[in-house]
Amino acid sequence: MTATWQLFQRSAWKKHLGDHEEPLRNAARGDHLVLTLFAVPKAFEGHAGIIQRNAITSWTLLRPRPEIILFGNEAGVAEICAELDLRHEPRIATTELGAPLLGDLFEQADRIAKFGLLAYVNCDIILMNDFPAALAQVSAAQPRFLMAGRRWDTPIRELWDFSNKEWDVTLRAHVKETGIQPSPPGNSDYFAFPKGLWGDIGPIALGRGGVDPWLVYQARRLGAAVVDTTECVMAVHQNHDQSSSFHRIRQWRKETSVNQALVGGEIGKFCLWDATYLLTPSGLVPARGMRYFIRRVDTLHLFHPRLAAPLKAARSVGNQIRSFRKKRSAARNPLFSLGDLIQSKMPDDGICAILGLGDGPGRGGQPGVCGLELAYALTRVGAPVVVYDPEGAKMVSAKGLLGGPVKFAVSAEECVSDADIVVVVSPSGEFQDLSSTTTREGRRPRVVIDCCGTCRRQPAAAGIEYIMLTGD
Repeated sequence: MTATWQLFQRSAWKKHLGDHEEPLRNAARGDHLVLTLFAVPKAFEGHAGIIQRNAITSWTLLRPRPEIILFGNEAGVAEICAELDLRHEPRIATTELGAPLLGDLFEQADRIAKFGLLAYVNCDIILMNDFPAALAQVSAAQPRFLMAGRRWDTPIRELWDFSNKEWDVTLRAHVKETGIQPSPPGNSDYFAFPKGLWGDIGPIALGRGGVDPWLVYQARRLGAAVVDTTECVMAVHQNHDQSSSFHRIRQWRKETSVNQALVGGEIGKFCLWDATYLLTPSGLVPARGMRYFIRRVDTLHLFHPRLAAPLKAARSVGNQIRSFRKKRSAARNPLFSLGDLIQSKMPDDGICAILGLGDGPGRGGQPGVCGLELAYALTRVGAPVVVYDPEGAKMVSAKGLLGGPVKFAVSAEECVSDADIVVVVSPSGEFQDLSSTTTREGRRPRVVIDCCGTCRRQPAAAGIEYIMLTGD
């Protein structure tokens, strides 16, 4: 890119921003960063109330302190805004089932924000001062950008002690000891960008899947830099289930399917492998490597339709490489092949029940699948699960690890009662007789995947497809 073209881009962007250009120039000065942070809390009840208070309190401790806007009128939102001196905007457009609409949220935030930099953050994310520091670096280097990064899934059940001057040091130690950062590309629960970046946003439901890929795609389509700040920002996601979600797990799944249809298959694959820059401890660097290159080839036709035909051969090679990697992973780890089987049987609005969170028996010399690992893998790709294990300690561990679309059942019967797919991972006396709990008269067929031979002793039931994965 020539210096003349860079100058033209900056001039055009300055004209587009108008009154917001000065705040952006201030943002580049680090300690003078001006930021409006906005979010949509759920009701402040139970564990959801605890983790949201933790998250929002951490935002008030960022320096310099950002403007914080909370949208929606769920129980407790007005009260915490008054307590912490936050801005409250109670009205927000929603879907028929009550999920906030991304377009209305971003349009309102863009219109009323005091400052030229904005960040949408999920209300279960604790931020520390590495966040504004990263944003200052990115905004200084790129006038148009989308900043995002992977999170750390961490078990936090109680209110954090923010009165401790070293609360962030203690938190980092806790995250490193107990947290898990999903492997790339992972999920991002924060998105920072300059005011005026977005155009029209369709009726996409917030928190229902498809939001992350759409934002990355749209930023790329608009010519903005997509910056992955995973290396420099520790975003702490406090694990939780969907018990406090807007309309419970089945409705969550239905709205997720609507989002996927709105976003589309190809756009729905966008992720942090589509980042154009990485923020590292050494500074901002171009995103390079085979995975980034393959994604460039895969997606170039979306931005330049005339290149679709010439790129067909190159995309075919990329698909072959991915297929080879997938087969190799499946051969090494039965979790991958079981996950593929579940996804192939799952209806669009389906739910998977997992009975047993320990290690199942292996077969063919391979180790067995771990129920907890299976649940974690499914929730990471947005597949809702209901889990149960008769051992209380395993359920406690699961509640500490699993987050997203997951429900913790109190019995095997409750676990499978509304599921479309039932996976019996580990043997238990409580799972011996599934005939009364797996039959669903008058409803679509259910699939039962048996990893430990539990169903062998049961007669075939109407409306049930049994799949045995034991033996050779």
